[in-house]
Amino acid sequence: MKLARSAAWLLLISDLQLSSPGTPAANATMVLGGLGPVCISVSDLAENGDLETRNDLAKRVRDVVRIKVEELRSARTVRAEPDCIRPNQPGFDNQLMLELSVKRQKIKVKDRDWNLVIVGGVSADGLFADRAVQPIVILQEDSASDDGVMDALLAFLDRTLMAALRPR
Repeated sequence: MKLARSAAWLLLISDLQLSSPGTPAANATMVLGGLGPVCISVSDLAENGDLETRNDLAKRVRDVVRIKVEELRSARTVRAEPDCIRPNQPGFDNQLMLELSVKRQKIKVKDRDWNLVIVGGVSADGLFADRAVQPIVILQEDSASDDGVMDALLAFLDRTLMAALRPR
């Protein structure tokens, strides 16, 4: 049993080392070579298993990311669902699709209830994969507000999208 536990820890540590936060930005410059638009969508998975599309959060994220992209003097446009380019429209293939996720769960630690929120995401074109970048974790006794989730989404995008867009 001890050997299995040690092996599991070694595997976890090696996995974390291979997926360091700096890796995606280094590989992203090839993917971000074009000037296509950015499309942001947000899904919120509640503890009861209900999946909700959060266009309201996507629009709030879009507004902040748009300002940051403009500060970098990038010609990219930033859109949020449902205003993104559709598959049957010109420019769809050049669009960077960012699918952000919020996963909420209640856990019990030492007989105390905690709210756990994990914020992360993927890009459909491979800019970053689900395991390539560490998610943002919120652990608190109170339920996470949309403002707290919004801050976590922006922190995640700073480590992924914005890091890839910044000139080197």
